[in-house]
Amino acid sequence: MVYSGDFRERENDIDFQLHQISKFFSDMKKLVYLFLILICFTTGNSYSKGRSPWNFVEDFENEKVGRLRTNKFTTNDKGTGLKPFEIKVDPDGNQYLSVTVKDGYNVDRKGRTKEFTERAEFQPFPKKALGKEIWISFRKRLPEDFTHIDDRVLFFQFKNMISTGKVSPLIGLRYYKNGNRLKIGGQTGGNARRSMSQKEKDLYRIDTKYKNYEGNWVQRWEKYRSESKDRDVDGTASFTPLGEWSTYKIGIYNTRDNDGFVRVYKDGELMFDYNGVTYDWRGKYNRSHIRIGLYRDRVVGVSYPDQTIHFDDFIVVSDEKTLDQILAR
Repeated sequence: MVYSGDFRERENDIDFQLHQISKFFSDMKKLVYLFLILICFTTGNSYSKGRSPWNFVEDFENEKVGRLRTNKFTTNDKGTGLKPFEIKVDPDGNQYLSVTVKDGYNVDRKGRTKEFTERAEFQPFPKKALGKEIWISFRKRLPEDFTHIDDRVLFFQFKNMISTGKVSPLIGLRYYKNGNRLKIGGQTGGNARRSMSQKEKDLYRIDTKYKNYEGNWVQRWEKYRSESKDRDVDGTASFTPLGEWSTYKIGIYNTRDNDGFVRVYKDGELMFDYNGVTYDWRGKYNRSHIRIGLYRDRVVGVSYPDQTIHFDDFIVVSDEKTLDQILAR
């Protein structure tokens, strides 16, 4: 005799198997579609600018749930390896990368001061990107239980490296003031062999600052290289609540020439638009990095809470048209 409970169990098994089969074919269809887009747009177009040395689409769907195991990417590692990086799954079946920084993770002392940093950053392998056009996108989510701190928390950076010397990112996205300030910007150049004076920083810096005002990002000022700080600005963008995804799109033409650019969009809204020289460092160029994750300041004697950020759909291609086609899928 077969009981009704057995029938229900078999039905649940069949439903699960059908769901898995449906997910498999959906994933395969998506992969084929993205492959065709990349082939068509990265080989069929002609560019006056150099192509991005990176071209990939990573949605983390082919990774096993749990601790990240990959040879396609690397980490900005100072001891914790892949420990901060986990593959997790939402109730709807979507897989994503979870990145966590804790007190004491990857501590990196800054010079001889009492300040340190803690980091958990994820990146494609660094490559030579001078003279190249690069378009980057990723989805980001702060979990509902995320705790902001009254200090810098950087979650994206594009950084040119010099063989000898210290450099700052060309562009970084950073929270300040318990998450109520968003600063976008970085350093276009300088002398990497020594610490910069404030005068040099003012000469090479590109920056803008947004403030969370009644649930919207409201631009407070912007400054591009040697120009004076401009407070006559009116940029706005939507503020994403905890627990919800947002999409960032970043375009960079990494060049010594005046036709360079850095553009940052959040959920389709332009938040940063710099045009001009983007590489003006003195010293021998080595390579460039694209990093997502967490990189925060730490002061000795102050213990910050654990912080986790979710990332998904990490994409890097050679032109905006290709990226928009992928994002529209």
